[in-house]
Amino acid sequence: MSEEISIRVMREVDIEQAREFWDSVPEMGLSPDSDSPPSLAAFLTRNPGTSLVARDGGAIIGTVMGGYDGRRGYIYHLAVHDDYRGMGLGRDLLERAVKALVEVGADKVHLMVFSDNTAAIEFYRHIGWMERPDISLFSCFARGASAR
Repeated sequence: MSEEISIRVMREVDIEQAREFWDSVPEMGLSPDSDSPPSLAAFLTRNPGTSLVARDGGAIIGTVMGGYDGRRGYIYHLAVHDDYRGMGLGRDLLERAVKALVEVGADKVHLMVFSDNTAAIEFYRHIGWMERPDISLFSCFARGASAR
């Protein structure tokens, strides 16, 4: 990784730029409700220190959001700009977020990947994450949100 790349805790001031970054990542699924600025700010408040941004200069080039529900940790929005993939940045962001989740009490960390996002699936397999064929994910769109 370049020495100019910095990683720090995501703050509310990063939300608009992070959303712009996520809009540039084709594989990213965003929800109009849970990925709105107020919802993201609330997430960061509930989960201080477990979400990160990577920057090269002033530009966000990577993100990860970590949430803890009091029992399990969850990873959301791990993304790395195309120009920075293959440099270990995604792994570094993920490892730091997992460490932060363990520090707040998570004994297991889960993440979800769209089934058609083969690059992400291969990435997680490559770094040792276990796919769980024994569980299925079900969702309820309580406020009319779309599937992605």
